[in-house]
Amino acid sequence: MGAEVTVVNPAKVKAIAESRRKTDKIDAKILCDLLRLDGLPQPVHMPGRQTRELRGILVARRQLISARTKLCNVIRGMLRQEGIRLPMRALSSQVGWDRLLKRKYCLEHIRPAIESYARSFTALSESIKELDRQLQEREKSDERVERLKTIPNVGSISSLTLVAALDDVHRFSSSRKVVSYSGLAPTVNASGERVVYGPISREGRSEIRAAWVQVAHRMAHDRRAEARPLRRWFNRVARRRGKKTATVALARKILTIAYQMLKEGEGYNAARIGAAG
Repeated sequence: MGAEVTVVNPAKVKAIAESRRKTDKIDAKILCDLLRLDGLPQPVHMPGRQTRELRGILVARRQLISARTKLCNVIRGMLRQEGIRLPMRALSSQVGWDRLLKRKYCLEHIRPAIESYARSFTALSESIKELDRQLQEREKSDERVERLKTIPNVGSISSLTLVAALDDVHRFSSSRKVVSYSGLAPTVNASGERVVYGPISREGRSEIRAAWVQVAHRMAHDRRAEARPLRRWFNRVARRRGKKTATVALARKILTIAYQMLKEGEGYNAARIGAAG
């Protein structure tokens, strides 16, 4: 219709968020006044259709994995009543479920529950595989994903998650803004000459934070030559600040490297990282 649509973060429109008289009519008037005075926050980036579709598939996959994990945890809790403690990945495959079905149990309710949950596990796993096939097709047509996968311990899902969240990497002027966008930036409380850094903000795209912290966990234990500079950096930070803080710091560092790779169109180079320290 020829109208320009402006989308902003509602949490940052304080005139509405802090108003005691809150109706649609009042909110619309305040928004119009702010728009007229150029007082609205920076507009939210609206991704294209393909990026929105990719985000949708990734969200669906995360929800299915979460449902499957909860299902496995319920069975673990039931088996503890029998005094059975399963290894970490005992329920990660159909083979593990088949072993449970062959066992005998003292409590009568456990077997029917396992049989029912085993069918659900199979159905969820098939749905996840179908989404993975769709993601593989999208991965083939995106060179950014292949570039990110040259980083040690970065796979298809981590790469696709970052590409979908950032969309156009050039809309970020620096790696610090990408880190802030992921919620991995530490909070800062500065007063006068006193500056205190707190925990990470957790604001922004939580899926980036989850995926790349997992990458950092794997990187911290990777003994390969290409991961050595980052692992050494992690060990130095861990000795001073502890492993948990070092893992988050490593996630920030890897995310910064990924941003530079996407922006410059280059692959991973361990020699450059080692030189940078």
